[in-house]
This record gives sequence, structure tokens and C-alpha cells, in this order.
Amino acid sequence: MGTQGQPKITYFVRFVIAYKVIQYQKRYNLTPRAAWLKLSKHRAFKSLMEEHFKNRADHLLENILGVATVDGYSGNIKDAKINFYKNHIRKIISEFPKLKIYTPKEYKEYLVKIKANKTRGIGSLKNPFKRTRKS
Repeated sequence: MGTQGQPKITYFVRFVIAYKVIQYQKRYNLTPRAAWLKLSKHRAFKSLMEEHFKNRADHLLENILGVATVDGYSGNIKDAKINFYKNHIRKIISEFPKLKIYTPKEYKEYLVKIKANKTRGIGSLKNPFKRTRKS
């Protein structure tokens, strides 16, 4: 028997959402909510949400991809993206507190550091050149 409740989100989807939201926060100097709303305008957002909602009802996917509507009775704005942020995205971001987003310059420095570490210790004993086979 399976577990009860909502189907679990895969690690891949959680990681991609957290990574992109944190990346948008850093790159555009936005709040997490504004970064999530900016991510929702990305061309690949639909496929990411399809992966997230693959085991759930179809109307949930339609709601999050649709536009905000105004409730006729109370006048409140019903926006599935904002509710999704409030209920899910904050928890997903908090799962990855030490996620490091590199700028291109930082990434190049990081690669240089990694390559420098390969010249020390047991990793330095490995031959970096491939030998050709004699057949």
C-alpha cells in the first residue's frame, strides 16, 4: 500500500524551483515571491509545472498556468501562483539553505580552485593522459 495524502514532489523539481528562484533573487535583486512570479513567465515554466502536477488533477495545472481572476462576491484576487508560493515555494527554498549560485566570474574561479586541488593528494597520482590501445 502506498502512503496517503498528496503525491510527493520529485527532488529534481524541488531543486530546479529552488535554484531558479534563488538565482532570480540574486540576479535581479528581487524578493523570493517576485522571483517566483518572474519564473512563472519563463518559457519552460509550463513543462516544469507539468512535471510537478503529473500525478494530480488536470485543473490544478490549468489554474497555475492561467491568469489571476477576481472573486465576484468578495472582490479578492484569486491567483494560483501566489497561493502556490505561499503553500509550497517557501518550504522548498528553505530545504536548500546552502545552495550556492555562482556568477560566471565566480564559477571560473571555482573551476580553477578545483583543478588546483587535483594536483595534490591521491588525485595527483592519477595519470591525466589517456593511453592509446595497441591492437
